[in-house]
Amino acid sequence: MASRISDGKAKEENLVEHSRLRRIGQQPKGTAQPGMTSIAATIDRLIADSQAAGGPEIEFYDDLPIDELPSELQTVLYPIVKELLANACRHSKSKNVLVGLGRDEERLCIQVQDWGVGFDTEMVQLHRHGLKAVQQLVQWRGGTMSIDSRLGAGTCVVIEIPLLEDTKRRSD
Repeated sequence: MASRISDGKAKEENLVEHSRLRRIGQQPKGTAQPGMTSIAATIDRLIADSQAAGGPEIEFYDDLPIDELPSELQTVLYPIVKELLANACRHSKSKNVLVGLGRDEERLCIQVQDWGVGFDTEMVQLHRHGLKAVQQLVQWRGGTMSIDSRLGAGTCVVIEIPLLEDTKRRSD
């Protein structure tokens, strides 16, 4: 499992290298930077609210293009990020959390990572209602979700969701 944590670090570095860093606590609540998509502004507000409530320092890496994501992806993106961020803030005891959004021609990538207490994925993954709901949303959209966690080393959740809906999947 340690190599999966390393993979999460590599993915984090990739998001950092190809994105705009915004420290959320440094801008007024509810404001958006020029060129931000509305979903990024919504996540900015979610992060600002979390930090205002005494949560950890949260870095948001947004590599989404200027144009909007399809509305059907926005409807699943927000609850996924909300749940994963809430879990990291509530359970990890980490002082820092990373939220990353990226997109290429084929898929949307979501990453939420902390450097907190971690957990045993065999014991928790399928028994928590929030994680189960996230997993169901991801599967419903034809995506994948990996949870890499190790006690004392934190947790990295990476989700990839195809941008184009597989119509065959929907008809099954």
